[in-house]
Amino acid sequence: MSRNKDKYDNNNPRRQQTFLTAEDIASGKKTCWHGVEITGSVRNLSPTLWKFEHLTALYLNDNCLMRLPHQIGQLVNLRTLDLSSNKLRSLPAELGELIQLRELLLNNNLLRVLPYELGKLFHLHVLGLHGNPLGKDVMSIYNEPNGTNKLLTYMLDNLSGMYNYFYKYGEWPPLIAAAATLPSMAMMESATEEAATSTYGL
Repeated sequence: MSRNKDKYDNNNPRRQQTFLTAEDIASGKKTCWHGVEITGSVRNLSPTLWKFEHLTALYLNDNCLMRLPHQIGQLVNLRTLDLSSNKLRSLPAELGELIQLRELLLNNNLLRVLPYELGKLFHLHVLGLHGNPLGKDVMSIYNEPNGTNKLLTYMLDNLSGMYNYFYKYGEWPPLIAAAATLPSMAMMESATEEAATSTYGL
């Protein structure tokens, strides 16, 4: 199935919640929840959130988040992630680990670039990017027919090219190296070395 470009406008409808009654609790009824909604001008997220690896839906829209911790990559069962209407300026590369994602909503943030790792989200059907100061190259692809699929393919190609450059020259491309922070580069080089060791026995 092709990935369809998202034209989602978030009106923030409140999702219905179900609570156990006193009788339910007394009878030993178990809860079964797979989604979490956190809203209300939240600026920071509790580290406890990343322990809920069973989650399939996470709604963090309409808050004041300026950054998304890299631990988001631990929620590997997520199918829906709504980060719209925050103050995000960048996204962690670990978002690319959420390969079960079907819906990723990033509308109305402050994003200027996207991590190439998003190209690994091959199950993604809905991608919301509107309302961000993203580059014309990204948005021109996104706005094409079947734009989400084309954009993710473009990002995956660039991700592959970046690692091919590293393997060939032993360093990251100049633009990547200049834009990356030192801790991020260290983690990327460590991951690359581990991959080379496991793949080639180097």
